Amino acid sequence: MSSNILLGFIENVLGKSHKRARENYAFNCPKCNHHKPKLEVNLHTDENGQNPFECWVCGFKGRTIKSLLKQLQVPAEQAYEILKYVRKGDEVGYAPTSTVELPKEFQSVYEATTTSIIANKVRKYLYKRGFTDRDFLKYNIGYCTSGEYTGRVIVPSYNENNQLNFFVGRTFEDAYHKYRNPECSKDIIGFENLINWSQPIVLVEGVFDAIAVKRNAVPILGKSLSKSLIKKIVSSQVEDIYVALDRDAFKKALSYTEQFLNMGKKVYLVDMQDKDPSDMGFASFTRYVQQAEEMDFGKLLRYKLS
Repeated sequence: MSSNILLGFIENVLGKSHKRARENYAFNCPKCNHHKPKLEVNLHTDENGQNPFECWVCGFKGRTIKSLLKQLQVPAEQAYEILKYVRKGDEVGYAPTSTVELPKEFQSVYEATTTSIIANKVRKYLYKRGFTDRDFLKYNIGYCTSGEYTGRVIVPSYNENNQLNFFVGRTFEDAYHKYRNPECSKDIIGFENLINWSQPIVLVEGVFDAIAVKRNAVPILGKSLSKSLIKKIVSSQVEDIYVALDRDAFKKALSYTEQFLNMGKKVYLVDMQDKDPSDMGFASFTRYVQQAEEMDFGKLLRYKLS
């Protein structure tokens, strides 16, 4: 794992750091509270799995991040989030994704003529789900009338380099199997090229939810947060995270909330009232966001016990 990510975790515990030689970073020591940053931590994990640290004023020192966190009495949940990345070392990061290509039968909704019967069906379906003509262009939404994805809306996702990393194929007419998606790495960030990582983000379940809420929304695209998404959030300037999942995913929402609180982020739990963002529309969803509850560990525990 890159030292930048580990640094983000450690700064949540010790505060702002100052770069020293090589992979050493200096912090204000919480043991002696010296006014200058005298506690140096080496963020390069050596071949013995050690990250030595030492305060040059009071002598507070140790050989591992685990020892540092234990001596500072960091809560077990927060320590676990840090240590599981330290143990994995350089293996943690952006996993290489297999090449993804749009179906060769892909047709752009935005560029389709208004005389096309199929294109008009697609537009009608998408309008009902809160999409606009601007969304068709912004997200490069398309459809297929033949091939493996016949009768499906295609919603592509692109990474920060504007390279295709995934797409969703969803039927716009009744069908037994609603979704057909490509085989590719799940360690991706949905709509990464469109996210402003210095502003609050909204976590939603799928691409249709993300588009419908018309905010800085990131679709999770799976049962758990991808390593790449966690890494991006930790290393970014994002401070506020709104978790807006369906009621049937409430336990998952609490789990994500706990992860982000352990990262030192402000987390807001959006009560979706048994609705999907794509069903309620932008105006209604905005009201729910404005009413979202800012979470802390006390509230989190009460929700878990309720």
